[in-house]
Amino acid sequence: MRLIQSVSRLKLLEIMNRLDFFIELSGEERRLLVDDKLQVYSCREGQPITKQGDHDTAFYLLLSGEARIEKDGQQLGRVGTGEFIGEGSFVTRNPRSASAIATRDCILFRIDNKALRSLGAVIREKVKDAIIRGMARRIVHLNERLELTRV
Repeated sequence: MRLIQSVSRLKLLEIMNRLDFFIELSGEERRLLVDDKLQVYSCREGQPITKQGDHDTAFYLLLSGEARIEKDGQQLGRVGTGEFIGEGSFVTRNPRSASAIATRDCILFRIDNKALRSLGAVIREKVKDAIIRGMARRIVHLNERLELTRV
């Protein structure tokens, strides 16, 4: 993965405005995130975004692209634009439980726990709520998949 430093503030805010993850944040709160806390990375197709067992606890939000999630070499699923990776390690601070491999070129927001702790309480809670909403959607989707396999 490679840090991208040349993305304009305006472009990042435009991208954020299109993603459900940031829907609860005001324009000013989004600007604070862009100005100080979010890093933008690119990852080429076939390259790892995260690796199972790593102690990196950063959280990644896909701005574009797609990744497959693998555990012990077995595919568990896929994530795409607007979805996130690494929420388990981000929340628990445990090593990565799975790997994420780019299946298409990806652009990602990265935020770590240090950056989250440095946010004001209101923004921090909104980011946490967005993570919880995303995790809940993922659980509902997995339950639906399980129900289909039982039929």
